Amino acid sequence: MLVILVLAGLSEGRTLIVDYAGSGDSKTLAGAVFLAEAGDTILVSSGQYSGTYLNRSVALKGMPGATINGGAGSALIVSAPGCEIYGLTLEAGGSSPAVSLLSSGNVLNGCDIRSSATGVLVSGGNNTLSETSINCPIGVELNAAGCRLINDTLQGDTGIRLKNAAENEILGCKISSTSGIEIESSRRNKVINNTFSGMGFGVVLTSAEENQVSNNDFSGQYVSAIDTIESQENDLSRNRITGGKIGISLRRSNGIDLSSNHCINNERAGIYSDSSFNCTVKESELSGCGNGILLSGSGSCLLQDNRAFNGTYGISLRGSVGTSLRNNSLYSNRYNLRVDAGEVSSTSLAQTSTDFYRQDIDSSNQVEGRPVYYMVGEKGREISGSCGFLGLVDCDELLVLNQSISNSSAGILMVNSTGCRVKNSSISSCEDGMYILKCRDWVVESTAALRCWQGFSIAGSTNGLLEKSLAGNCSDAGYRGDDSLNLTFRDSSAESCGTGILLKGSRLCSVLRCSARQNQEDGVLLSSSHKCLLAENQVSMNDRGLSLSGSNSCTLMNNSVADNAQDGLSFSQLAGAEVIDNRAKRNGQGIFVQSSRKLNISGNELSSNLRYGLRMSGSRECNVSENKFSKNEISGANLVDCSGNMLYHNIFIDNGFQNAVDNGDNSWDAGSKVGGNYWSDHAVSGNPGSTPRQIPSKGLDRYPFQYPWGWR
Repeated sequence: MLVILVLAGLSEGRTLIVDYAGSGDSKTLAGAVFLAEAGDTILVSSGQYSGTYLNRSVALKGMPGATINGGAGSALIVSAPGCEIYGLTLEAGGSSPAVSLLSSGNVLNGCDIRSSATGVLVSGGNNTLSETSINCPIGVELNAAGCRLINDTLQGDTGIRLKNAAENEILGCKISSTSGIEIESSRRNKVINNTFSGMGFGVVLTSAEENQVSNNDFSGQYVSAIDTIESQENDLSRNRITGGKIGISLRRSNGIDLSSNHCINNERAGIYSDSSFNCTVKESELSGCGNGILLSGSGSCLLQDNRAFNGTYGISLRGSVGTSLRNNSLYSNRYNLRVDAGEVSSTSLAQTSTDFYRQDIDSSNQVEGRPVYYMVGEKGREISGSCGFLGLVDCDELLVLNQSISNSSAGILMVNSTGCRVKNSSISSCEDGMYILKCRDWVVESTAALRCWQGFSIAGSTNGLLEKSLAGNCSDAGYRGDDSLNLTFRDSSAESCGTGILLKGSRLCSVLRCSARQNQEDGVLLSSSHKCLLAENQVSMNDRGLSLSGSNSCTLMNNSVADNAQDGLSFSQLAGAEVIDNRAKRNGQGIFVQSSRKLNISGNELSSNLRYGLRMSGSRECNVSENKFSKNEISGANLVDCSGNMLYHNIFIDNGFQNAVDNGDNSWDAGSKVGGNYWSDHAVSGNPGSTPRQIPSKGLDRYPFQYPWGWR
């Protein structure tokens, strides 16, 4: 009674008591509403009551334990303006909202709302929800203007959904939902000082403009904590985001301002922009992320005064154009800075792939405490000061000296440049030690690339020389050339890489006096690379030594291939090659030829290989002459399903089980005047002799020689 008297004293109107036991003014809530007038207070006693319409501008207050249950309908539908609803438990079990605020200026405070559908539907303006707990699949649906949600707690699938809503405020709420807040086709709303946890999306803005999402705390395994889709001019600032896939995602959005955000341990990216333009990322801290900032297919963005550290990539510009970087600090990332052409989907932004490298990056940016030198359109300069990242784009005749660079996507990036030289430099722990794209007449000399994914990667370039350089411990390839012309690798080494030297789709290239040792796959591999020269190389202790696949009209001369696990020299699907004066020793097999034709294999020493000196399969029209086959463990030469090949003037000495085996239609001599081969297991008189030597299981040397080199 004392509480009733106090409440009555505070109200200008009457106080009506609802008590199902009959001690008040009405046993039902509907009855009390019927009796009430504007300005009255309805006090609901402990107990459960049926839902009703609130069509009087009254205060509705619940005593502890007061519950309104709408059953299959709504617990409360408010159609009168200026109502105040306090301290009630409001429940609904059907598809209708537990509470519908159809009118304006209402206050819902300190309530507990539960529903199998929507908790609160707000279609009237200037309503306030505060200190309320809502546990529903959809917490609040808000389709109005000027409303406020303050210090509410929401759980369920979707916390708050705004559609066609404007100038609302969501302040200090705690939201634990799969999807926290969805803002669609809405303007000038504020989401400030809230706490989010969940596994889907924290705040999603779709076709939304001029909204503010700031000073919020996000944690959990969100796909994206803040996600904008086809939105513009939104302010996303001073948020703290920990964990999840992406901190802040901009998709097909424009003019977004991201300032002073903290993104921590986001798996893919702290801040991610996809096909978005004119966005600004400033004064943000990005720690332990897959990418601190990742721009993909985006344009005209400004990144300024950000710090990215302890992540995989610091800042990545992928298939983006017109980006400005100012005073960013990148450190302790596996790869600090990445600039590349990105995915195929970005190609519509630029006329050529080189446009994606024309970025505005000045030396105020720091990588590991050293300035970034990103030169665009420079000519005739010498770059000798120590830098953290070096980019040369559209440059002519630049000389780069004495650099020591580590931990970026490309330590030295050279794009669409002519006549540039890099000397006496060291690059380590990068994806590409050097990446050379569409450059001409360039030289790299006395430079080392260590512990990179690819040491030196060259694409679409011409007339390049890589000399006296080293690629070591590179995971994929020490040197790689794709779709390039007239590259020369000279006096250089590839050691302990995936593949030592790899050329794909590159013509008229030369590999001269190089060393390829202890590489996991091929020492030197050419694929679809025609008319190349490989000479005087030392290739040892790789899985395969020198391998050519689909690379026609190449020449291999005076190479030494030894101790390779499989083939010393491997040829597959070739038309024409000169294989002359090479030495293949102690390999799995000396030379392997498969599905090839018109190879000239001459003057080679093939000895002490674990299986065969020469193994040919499905090949034809090859010339095999002047070779020495000795002490190969299974046989000197083994031909399987081959035809039309000529084998003569070869020496076969002490090869394992058989000096030679042939099941096809091949010629083992060149007639009575030229003769056949020398066989250590077949004594004859004369050079050539006239006692034929049978080749198991089908061939025949009609004119074998008495002495080695007896034809000379």
